[in-house]
Amino acid sequence: EADPEQWERACDTLLMCIVTVLNHGLRNGGGVGDILRKPSKDESLFPARVVYDLLFFFIVIIIVLNLIFGVIIDTFADLRSEKQKKEEILKTTCFICGLERDKFDNKTVSFEEHIKYEHNMWNYLYFIVLVRVKNKTDYTGPESYVAQMIKNKNLDWFPRMRAMSLVSNEGEGEQNEIRNLQDKLNTTMKLVSHLTSQLNELKEQV
Repeated sequence: EADPEQWERACDTLLMCIVTVLNHGLRNGGGVGDILRKPSKDESLFPARVVYDLLFFFIVIIIVLNLIFGVIIDTFADLRSEKQKKEEILKTTCFICGLERDKFDNKTVSFEEHIKYEHNMWNYLYFIVLVRVKNKTDYTGPESYVAQMIKNKNLDWFPRMRAMSLVSNEGEGEQNEIRNLQDKLNTTMKLVSHLTSQLNELKEQV
């Protein structure tokens, strides 16, 4: 047995005990019991020591550490899931107007063309930077309007849920419907005229 004068005094104060238990107890696989003196089974405190070592191992090493690691892992998983959702939204939704990809199905302008040419978010960013650095006396009408909206933190100048390409497509669709109705009306008028002439011929024969 070592000379008592050579023993390391690591638990003279409460703070030293806490630091020692955390330092050695968490780094050892069996808990704080790995660094404590091995008591003899004949000692009266042997059962209490066994209970203490087991409780420290199960509560601190198994439960508490796993809870901490579980929270950390879940946090990173949530961050990764949120990032994936944002990337998916950016892939399927226009950043400027908020229209989804399916709105451009069977249209003259595809979703990729829309976000690249019609509503390019970098063009909007460049325009905002231009408005901020440009002299106010040199503003054009639209630039003055946008500058005032930015100052008021108002985003109404963004084309929310609308796009020029879709508006033009809807206009063309309405014009096509009107043409079809006019054609049907002309056909009906011709048929009525033909029936009227036949009816007049029958009256003359009678």
